[in-house]
Amino acid sequence: MKVLVAFLLLASASLSAEIKAYYNPGCGCCESYFSKLEKEGIKVKRVRVDSSKLDEVKNRLGVPLELRSCHTMEYKGRFIEGHVPPEGVRRALSNSSIRGTASPHGVKSGMGSFEDHYFVVGRDNNVKEIRR
Repeated sequence: MKVLVAFLLLASASLSAEIKAYYNPGCGCCESYFSKLEKEGIKVKRVRVDSSKLDEVKNRLGVPLELRSCHTMEYKGRFIEGHVPPEGVRRALSNSSIRGTASPHGVKSGMGSFEDHYFVVGRDNNVKEIRR
């Protein structure tokens, strides 16, 4: 019973959290991705920025160069980079021991789907690939 209560509290915290999404309005895939997250119950506050401001956000959050994508989301100092599937977003929202998650733009996300994998970046800068 305690496990169920803990799970429900974690799920409700993830669903009530609002992430800030920095993106360039010239990119066509970002709005679609944000809408998909919202359908999953994840609140997204959209912030339109130009490319230089987007790079500043990525640098401030420490997004590794090799994992950078078309938009960067932020939650409590953690990053969610690119088209991370909902389970990866929830991981970033609920786990303060990681710096962020990332899923660089690929063929599937370009077609409106989620990629088959994403990456978790630990506080120690270790990068772990997660297969869906």
